[in-house]
Amino acid sequence: MRKKGFLIATSAGFAAAAMPGAQAADMPIKAPRYIEPAANWAGWYIGAHAGAVWQNTQADTVTQPYGFSIGNTSASKTGFIGGGQIGYNWQNGNFVFGLEGDISGLSGKTNTGLPFYDAVLESRIRWLSTVRGRFGLAVGNTMAYMTAGVAIGGVKNSINLLSSPYSGSSSSTKVGWTVGGGVEHMLNRNWTIGLEGLFVDLGKSSVATVGNFKTTRFSNQAVIGRVKLNYKF
Repeated sequence: MRKKGFLIATSAGFAAAAMPGAQAADMPIKAPRYIEPAANWAGWYIGAHAGAVWQNTQADTVTQPYGFSIGNTSASKTGFIGGGQIGYNWQNGNFVFGLEGDISGLSGKTNTGLPFYDAVLESRIRWLSTVRGRFGLAVGNTMAYMTAGVAIGGVKNSINLLSSPYSGSSSSTKVGWTVGGGVEHMLNRNWTIGLEGLFVDLGKSSVATVGNFKTTRFSNQAVIGRVKLNYKF
């Protein structure tokens, strides 16, 4: 009888000791914070773009052969830009690396008068192509990125002396640089839409009037804002 009572008491003690562990096992475990994985941006894509371009020109005119400055002016003009692009992306987790090339046609040209002279200075970037690297951070279906690279453009500059036949113009292909950034969103597995801004500097070019009486040195710059639509393969 004593042995039976001892066994009952011992069993009850073990049961009581096991209950806190059982209760702890039944407590809910806090789930880790959910981070939305990035969509798949890797691979080739091709698309089109359209937007606005603000062409900016600074011009310094000097007399020849003495080199005295007779006027330093600046002008800007808003126009249209449109064209196409092709690129390729690599992806590592949420980080996206890519290369993109594009070509665009531009409208509009800057023009300004030359102080104290009956003259008009004109400048225009007629076409533009860029080859750029891209570095982006993707969260879910949206990616923000920075971009920079080489810019190549067809530039036309001219100085028109209205009261004289001695005018001059120059058309050339200039090589410069570009930098910018943008945001791109994946509409579905194949289509993306984005907004991009670029600053382009194609360097300087010189135009001499007939007879080399005056030489004008032009800067060729542009600020671009455009919408892009891409098809991803």
